[in-house]
Amino acid sequence: MLSRPEFVEVAPEVAAARLDARSIHLWRIPHALSEGRAPLLALLSAYLGVPSSDVVLDQEQRGKPRLAPIVASRVGDRRLEFNWSHSGDYALVALTLDCALGVDIEHQGKNLRALEIARRFFDPSEADALALLDPSTRDEAFIALWCAKEAVLKAAGEGLSFGLSRLAFRKDRHRGWMLDRTDPALGATDDWQLEGFDPLSGYRGALAWRGPPRRIVALRPTE
Repeated sequence: MLSRPEFVEVAPEVAAARLDARSIHLWRIPHALSEGRAPLLALLSAYLGVPSSDVVLDQEQRGKPRLAPIVASRVGDRRLEFNWSHSGDYALVALTLDCALGVDIEHQGKNLRALEIARRFFDPSEADALALLDPSTRDEAFIALWCAKEAVLKAAGEGLSFGLSRLAFRKDRHRGWMLDRTDPALGATDDWQLEGFDPLSGYRGALAWRGPPRRIVALRPTE
C-alpha cells in the first residue's frame, strides 16, 4: 500500500527512460488553474520524446482525456497511457504502458456535508459506514471514498454520470476503503487494483487500474 508515499525528485526525461510494462509512474506536480494543461503536456512530451507543441489531446466518449490519434503515442512497441487530476495547488499524473488507469486528487476541506452527499449519491452501506465515524474524522474518510470512486470510474472511462452508487466500497480498519461491489459494466471487483494515499499534507489521492498488480513509482519534477 502507498499510504504516505515519498515522491522522489527526478527529471522527467530520466524517469521516462525507466518506465516499463510492470510499473506505473505517479507524478505530483505543482499546478495553477491559469496553467491549464501545460504541465501535463510537458510531462507527456518527456515520455514521448517530442516537443510539447506536438502533444495533442482529445477525449474519449465520456470525456476522459487521451492522446489524439495523430500523436505518436507509442513507447517502443507499447502504448503510453495516462490520467491526471488537479485540486488546490497540485496535480497528480499517472503514466503506464498498455493499461488504462485513473487517478484523483482532492484538497481536504471542512464542512463538506459528507453524510448528506453520501445519503443522496452513494451506496447506502457506504453512508452507514460514514455515519458510524466520529465527526472529527468523517470528512477525511468521505474525501478518501470520493477519490476511490473517481479513480475507478476514470480508469473505466466513465464519468460521475455513470452513478456513484453503482460501485460500493467497504471500510477496512487497516487498509481503508476497499472495492466491495461493482456494476457488471465495470467487471469483477477482483479485476481491480486500488491504492489510496496522502500525496502531501492536506490532500488525498487514489490510483486505480484493472489488471495485475504493478509497481508504483512516486515522483516529483526537479525544481
